[in-house]
Amino acid sequence: MAMLNIEKITSVLRGIEQQVERGNYFPIIGPVKGELLYLVTLLIRPKHVLELGTGLGYSGLQIARALRYGARITTVEEDEAIAEIAIQNFRKAGVERIINVIMEEAGEFIERDQSLYDMIFMDVEKHRYLQLLEGCIAKLRIGGVLVADNVLRSELRSFRQAILKHPKLVSSIIHLEDGVSVSVKKD
Repeated sequence: MAMLNIEKITSVLRGIEQQVERGNYFPIIGPVKGELLYLVTLLIRPKHVLELGTGLGYSGLQIARALRYGARITTVEEDEAIAEIAIQNFRKAGVERIINVIMEEAGEFIERDQSLYDMIFMDVEKHRYLQLLEGCIAKLRIGGVLVADNVLRSELRSFRQAILKHPKLVSSIIHLEDGVSVSVKKD
C-alpha cells in the first residue's frame, strides 16, 4: 500500500468546503471541527475506524489524513446518492482503498457487524444518537474513542446526559461551534 497523498486529500477537503460555501448545501463538520477530528485521530492512532454518516466524505477524509499505514475506515451511509458523491471524493483524494463505504442504515449495520473499532465517529440524524449509543459502546474496544458531532444542539440533551453519566465511558463535551463530544471506553 502506497503512502497517502496528504496534499491531495487536503485539496479535496478544500473543494468540498468551497462547494458548501457556494450554496451546494449538505452539512459538513467544517474546517474548525474537522481539524479537531484530525487531531483526535492523530492522538488515538486507530487501526480500525467506524464512521456513522458518511455524507459527502468530508469527515472521513479528515480522519483518513491522520491514519497510519495499514489503518482502515468503515463508513456507513444510508442515502445511496450521497454515498456515491462520497465515493467520488474518496477516489479524487486517493483514499478509496482504505475506506469501505457501506450503504445501509446505521442501526442495522451496528446490529449485524461483528467488528471492534478503535474509534467511532457519529454524525447521523440527531434523533438517532441515543438509540445508537449502546451499540457504539459495544463496538468499541476498551480504550476506544467515540466522537459525536453537534452535541450542543438542544435535541441532544438526553444524549449528552447519557454519555456523561454512562458507567463505561469517560466523556467530555467540547464547546466548539455546535459541540463535539469525545468519550473513552473504560474497563
